[in-house]
Amino acid sequence: MRAQITNFKLVVSDLDRSLAFYSVFGLKEAVRLEFADPDVTESLLEDATGTRGLVLLHGDVIPVPSASPGWAPLVVNVDDIDAARKEIHDAGFELAVEPLSLGAVNICMVADPDGYLVEIVSGNTDTLDGIPTGQKIPHPIPHIHQRK
Repeated sequence: MRAQITNFKLVVSDLDRSLAFYSVFGLKEAVRLEFADPDVTESLLEDATGTRGLVLLHGDVIPVPSASPGWAPLVVNVDDIDAARKEIHDAGFELAVEPLSLGAVNICMVADPDGYLVEIVSGNTDTLDGIPTGQKIPHPIPHIHQRK
């Protein structure tokens, strides 16, 4: 069997608010599916290339999971981390983690309206070097993993 991941689904508390948030990354609603018994809405989002990779789920019977700090279910790759930071700020959102450099790769994070962390990456992650097996290095942003 050959498998391919086609999309990722997030349960959201307010569909319109989440659509506005994810539009900051250039995602737009491509298809909306409304189901009855139970009432559930699925909004398929697409990027500028037309790729549909994120589905937002909303409905009274689907509880929004507790998005504890440290969980980033979505990673968005951008060309320019500083431009992304400005667009996020201009849209009224604040970064949860300011940009930091991991060699040729830069990351920052922002929480969506339901508290999910979105990791924003610029640079080629294929250039990241691993560390020798059995060794550990300090985490660059340990506070995102602390439980409140």
